[in-house]
Amino acid sequence: LLLAHLDADDAEYDVAFTANATAAVKLVAESYPFSSNGVYALSADNHNSLNGVREYARRAGSRVAYLPLDSELRLTNAAAALGELAGPRGARLFGYPAQSNFSGVRHPLDLIEVAQRAGFDVLLDAAAYLPTSRLSLRAWRPEFVALSFYKLFGLPTGLGALVARRDALARL
Repeated sequence: LLLAHLDADDAEYDVAFTANATAAVKLVAESYPFSSNGVYALSADNHNSLNGVREYARRAGSRVAYLPLDSELRLTNAAAALGELAGPRGARLFGYPAQSNFSGVRHPLDLIEVAQRAGFDVLLDAAAYLPTSRLSLRAWRPEFVALSFYKLFGLPTGLGALVARRDALARL
């Protein structure tokens, strides 16, 4: 039912139910193949769960890079910044919120494709976005999506999910 709601092909995506959206992000962080020649890029506007991934990346020796925001708290020059981080390196992960928990700013979903063209896997925090917007995983194909059922429905508290592409799960 969740995959149908997200317009996801159940042959391409799997769901892991978690304690909350933070736990979904942590599943990726703990298992992602960060290395000394890898990169974790993230927007400067994140929920703490995406910020926490940087500690796993740093522990493995990966570079951590923040994509800047403009005066309206929107990502600025994100495509150029991701392009500068591209190259023949190790595993690269880009984490960002579809909608900021702090400001409510919606960051462009087309950054998913921009990041993937630069060689990044994408961890999309959709927890704040999904209560008011539809997300089609046929149109946008991030490797990982974290969400919160509490934010979607108000109840039950303490339930989230990691929706992940099967090919990306094989890398964890």
